[in-house]
Amino acid sequence: MSDLSGSQLLFYGGIAVMILAAMLAGLCAVFFAIQGKRLGKRLEQEYGKPLS
Repeated sequence: MSDLSGSQLLFYGGIAVMILAAMLAGLCAVFFAIQGKRLGKRLEQEYGKPLS
């Protein structure tokens, strides 16, 4: 890594952070989708199906 300049290090570091953020966003989307299905089932069980 000693042959990378400061600007190159910031550039590639920024790319790495963006990839990490995209991976975490995907993980959160899957988590919230699963939680939403569980919540929907529970609400339907407690309150019945919606009228519309």
